[in-house]
Amino acid sequence: MENKSGQGILKNRGVVLRRSDTPEGNRSVYVLLENEGPVWLLAPGAARGKVRFGGSTDPLVWGTFHVYRGPNRWYLRDVDVRKDFWSLRSSSIRIRQAVHWVGSILGNTLPGHPCNDLLPVFFWSLSLLENPSAREDLASWRFYWRWLRIWGMAPELERCRSCGSLPGRAFFSGEGINCEKCGGQGIPLSEQERLALLEAAISGHRDFIERSGQSGIGSRLVEKCTLVLERELAERT
Repeated sequence: MENKSGQGILKNRGVVLRRSDTPEGNRSVYVLLENEGPVWLLAPGAARGKVRFGGSTDPLVWGTFHVYRGPNRWYLRDVDVRKDFWSLRSSSIRIRQAVHWVGSILGNTLPGHPCNDLLPVFFWSLSLLENPSAREDLASWRFYWRWLRIWGMAPELERCRSCGSLPGRAFFSGEGINCEKCGGQGIPLSEQERLALLEAAISGHRDFIERSGQSGIGSRLVEKCTLVLERELAERT
C-alpha cells in the first residue's frame, strides 16, 4: 500500500474477502478491487458503530468502494452495495464452498497486484452457487477451471495432449487429458464423464444451470478433479 503513488479519492468496484476488528473499534477490510488487486482498507470506528456501514463490510459483499488514498494507508469512506449474496448463508454446503473460494483467492493472489479478470469469474461463480438448481460441485470445478483459463493454465479437456485425438476413455491430470493409447498417470474418465466436465467448464451461465443437474458424472469424481485444479493453481502461483 505504501508504494502506491498518488493521494485522493478512488471509486472502484470490488468484493470484500475478509475483515478484522480491533479492540479499539476500528475495522480493516480486505477487498479485491478492480485495477488495484487485493488491498486493506481501514474504517476507523466502524466496529463500534461510530461509522455505520451496516452489512456492507461483510465478506462476499460486492459493490463500488469509495476510498481515500492517504500517504500511508487507504481509508474506506462508503460502499454502494450491488450484491451481498446473503442467500448463500441459508445453505451450509454452499456458504462453505464460497468461503473455500475466498480462501483460494487469499492464498493465490498478491496484495496490490491487479487481477481484474478474476472478478467476473468469481462473481458469476457465486451467482451459480446461489441458484439451487446448479450443482455446487460442478460450480466449483467451473470456478477453478475458468480461473486457470484466464491465467493461461487451464488443462485441455477436449483432445489428448499427447496425440491430439478425440478420446473415448481418458486420464485427467493438471496438464490435460491423455487417451488410453497414449496412457499416462491421472484420474480415469469415461467419455461421458470427460464431456460432462468440459460442458460444465465452457457452457454459458443459463445452460449450466439447466444441465448441471443432468450431468453424467458423480460428485466424488468431480471433487477429485477439482482438487487437481486447486493443486495446479497453488503450484503455479
